Amino acid sequence: MNDDVVYLTRHGARIDSEDSDWLKKCNHNRYDDPHLSESGVVGAEELAKRIKVMSDESISKGQSPIMHIVSSPYIRCVETASKIGEALNIPIKIEPGIAEVNSSRKQPQFLDADELKQQFPSVDLTYKPIMTREDLPIEYSDGACAHRSASTARNVRTNYSGPILFVGHGASCLGIAGQFGHRAYVGYTSITKFIPCDGGKYKVDGLFGDVGHLTDQQTALNSAW
Repeated sequence: MNDDVVYLTRHGARIDSEDSDWLKKCNHNRYDDPHLSESGVVGAEELAKRIKVMSDESISKGQSPIMHIVSSPYIRCVETASKIGEALNIPIKIEPGIAEVNSSRKQPQFLDADELKQQFPSVDLTYKPIMTREDLPIEYSDGACAHRSASTARNVRTNYSGPILFVGHGASCLGIAGQFGHRAYVGYTSITKFIPCDGGKYKVDGLFGDVGHLTDQQTALNSAW
C-alpha cells in the first residue's frame, strides 16, 4: 500500500508577482513562463528540506521513500522540482499533462524536456509523458485544466510503482488533489500526502496543503486559489 502513496506540491512564488519588468530582464519572450522569485527559491529550498526529512522518516519505518518526481514543464515548476530532486537524488519527469491552464490558441510557451535538460541536468529524457504539447486542448477555465490534470495524474499513478510527487500549478494541483481524495487549491510550496484506503480510494494523511515548513507561510496560504 505504501508504494501507492501520492505527494502533491505547487511551484514557489513567481517573479511576475513581484517584478512587473521581469520579462525585460530575461533572454526569452515566454511571457507566461516566469521563473521563481527570490522568495520562491527560498520556499522551494525549504520544501526540499522538509520532503527530505519525510523521505528519511519513511525509510526509517521500512516504507518506500518518494521514487518519482513528476513536474509540469513550466520553469517555475521545474525549478521547484529540481530543488527536491537534488535533495532526494532522483530525476525529474516532465509531464505536459499537468501544465498550467492552456488558454492560448497558439502552442503553450514552455520548453521541451531536452531544452530543460540544458538548465536542469536532473531532467529524465527517458520519460514518456502521458500528454505532449500537441495533445493539450484549449481551455477556458481552471476546471478544464483540473480535469485534464486529474486524468494525467491517474494514468501516471497507474503506470509507475512507488511513491510519486507531483509538482504543478494552482489549477492542475486542484485536479490532482481531487483525483486523490480532496479537491481544493493548494498554496505555493505546500505539501500534501495522500494514502490509499479501501476501495481504491485515497485520503489525506496529515494536513492538507501543509505550510508548516515555510518561513513565509502567509504568502503560501494567500496563494491557495
